[in-house]
Amino acid sequence: MTVQAKNLLYLIGLFKGLSAQETNMIGDQCEWMRIDKNADVIGQKQDSTDVYFVIEGRVAAKGYSEEGKEVTYAEIPQGNVFGEFSAIDRAPRSATIQAIEESYLARMSADAFRKLIVDFPQIGLNLAELLVQKNRQLTNRMFEFSTMAVSQRICAELLRMMDASEHARTTGEIVPAPSHYEIATRLSTHREAVSKEMASLARRGIIESGRKTIKILDAEKLRGLTHYDFR
Repeated sequence: MTVQAKNLLYLIGLFKGLSAQETNMIGDQCEWMRIDKNADVIGQKQDSTDVYFVIEGRVAAKGYSEEGKEVTYAEIPQGNVFGEFSAIDRAPRSATIQAIEESYLARMSADAFRKLIVDFPQIGLNLAELLVQKNRQLTNRMFEFSTMAVSQRICAELLRMMDASEHARTTGEIVPAPSHYEIATRLSTHREAVSKEMASLARRGIIESGRKTIKILDAEKLRGLTHYDFR
């Protein structure tokens, strides 16, 4: 008899290759929770070690300086995991995690997560691949910050958003699109610089920008403006 899935953990990339029976067992070790839009899930420097799986919605990893400047490190969409760093090294949280939209999460203790890695070699391999991917993304961003002007980084970020969305890769439409302020927090710049560059790209017929929508009209021209293949 085929075992049916009792939960939605099969949506999580970390658990690819596991059976429904195995994801059912893992789900029994989780606490399931709804998180309101803009609510903090964990705080920067917080002394906690639980791991979270994003079943529905999106969250963002953010940092705040002592002066209150906000930096967005990454968005974490449905199917992904966060909190694994502290679960592995037991160190305080390196970022605040905030819900970008209403989200449904599964939370697991660090001890249970570490045991999964030992008991399921496939999860350990998937985790290694995930950490390598995150390291490559951070390396690419460091390169951009070190070598690109703000206008180039804005173009690169638009392409990154398009490439990350199957819908956008087909239609060119990034929906819902982040605000100019949100883009600025990702690129260590200010909202005015983003607004100025977006207006310039629109005048040149490279993008169209509307309320919560950005449409890429000429991806190749946009890519040429970065002078760097960041993928």
